[in-house]
Amino acid sequence: MYALFPLIVLLGSGLMMPLIGMLSRKIGKEKIRDIWTVLAFAASTTYFLYIIFYGKLPISYKIDLEPGWASIGIRIDAFSAYMSLIFSFLGLMVSIYSIGYMENETGLDEYYTLLLTLVAGMIGVTIVNDLFTLYVLWELMCISSYTLVSFRKHRWEAVEAGFKYLIMSTIGSLIALYSISLLYGITGTLEFSKLGEIILSNTASIPKDTLYFIIAMVIAGFGVTAAIVPFHTWLPDAHPAAPSSISAMLSGVVIKTGAFAIFKILFTVFYPTQFNYGSILILFGLLTMTVANIMVISQRDIKRFLAYSSIANMGYIILGLGVATYIAYNYPTGLDAVSLALLGGLFHILNHAIGKGLLFLGAGCFIHEAKTRDLAKLEGIGAKMPFSALSFSIGLLNLAGIPPLSGFWSKFFIVMAMLAFLEDPFLYVSTIIFVLNMFVAAGYYIWLLQRISLKKPSEILSKITEAKLSMLVPVLVLASLCVLITIFLDPVLKVIAEPVNVLIGSTISNIKNSLVLGGV
Repeated sequence: MYALFPLIVLLGSGLMMPLIGMLSRKIGKEKIRDIWTVLAFAASTTYFLYIIFYGKLPISYKIDLEPGWASIGIRIDAFSAYMSLIFSFLGLMVSIYSIGYMENETGLDEYYTLLLTLVAGMIGVTIVNDLFTLYVLWELMCISSYTLVSFRKHRWEAVEAGFKYLIMSTIGSLIALYSISLLYGITGTLEFSKLGEIILSNTASIPKDTLYFIIAMVIAGFGVTAAIVPFHTWLPDAHPAAPSSISAMLSGVVIKTGAFAIFKILFTVFYPTQFNYGSILILFGLLTMTVANIMVISQRDIKRFLAYSSIANMGYIILGLGVATYIAYNYPTGLDAVSLALLGGLFHILNHAIGKGLLFLGAGCFIHEAKTRDLAKLEGIGAKMPFSALSFSIGLLNLAGIPPLSGFWSKFFIVMAMLAFLEDPFLYVSTIIFVLNMFVAAGYYIWLLQRISLKKPSEILSKITEAKLSMLVPVLVLASLCVLITIFLDPVLKVIAEPVNVLIGSTISNIKNSLVLGGV
């Protein structure tokens, strides 16, 4: 049961929310409902902090169902604990922020219930040990996120965006489910611990075309939620329609769950030393960042602007995975470069989760006070909201990759992994495109910073004041983390090195086998 603690806390708190909300209204203390949610996220976050720094990983637990039914396996390793900590922590920040941001909204019992089940679903996806249970919890996450996007259902914009997200994500989920069904038909199991071994030992009898077809469906199916181009079009519509707190969750962690599923399945089931899909992932990464960086330039809605920049950053993360798998397949001696590319990709998941969570919460402060998302009308608002603007600026500089901030290092590690094999024409061209995209992104982040923080405010902003303390605290905490991660870069990288070791652990033996067979 120790392994199920975060799920029990979050799901239990979500299920009890209607009762807590009713009781808090009866005694005239509605803040009890808010505090209940914050405490649930705090407990979950504390749990993952404890097991990462003091626990003995991996933690395994099996739930035996009725006779004749399969059991459900739970496995918390360094990778799942790392991702779950990010999900839970951002949920904590958003729950605190929501106390002030959502106080005038109706239906807050439902809002907090959905927020709790959203994070519970994401954490569940990371800790389960079989694909069927992963899919069930994936749907819990998706249903919660659809509903939260459409939370302001009295506005057509929210209904339209939620419906578009529902349709696209459902198609992606069905594609992923079909790939899962094919895997079960081929192997007779859906346990991660067995799938890779069965496929590896039966590669001669299983048609390679079938396996590559499954790989393609995994990337496309989970790639919809990861907002990979061309499956990205739901995200720029969802962000303006959703409350800013939910926008922070969507870009900060929901799309990272799609990336987690792709990372997990490809490295656990389809060993990159045996399957040549790295070049496709690199192309997806480059296409994603290039299209998004072009689209962001023309945006005048601050939330659409940040949405497209999120898509670009997902391109960086997928590129890191692609570079790692490409090198593992084509250069069996390049284990250091494989580790470096994965380190960059996983580090950028952290940097973007914190940075983009900060930017959406900061933008929410501006929108809440100015009652507009128009960048032209928000110019110079930093003079009226100095703490929000300073934090917002730190987030922009971090994601722009300005040295020595941590956002620079995650991109730098991916570039260094690519430079290790620069004699490869494909990696050479890919490196150039990646670096050009980095400069473009840095340019528009700096452009946004000077418009928000450095220009003089117009008269329409004359009565604007700083955001409420409950909204400001999470923004300041996230901005401080951007700085602290930079200062304590070495210990942070040591923590991230453990998830990297988990991902390549099953691959190392295959690399060694390849070296022996190749006579190296």
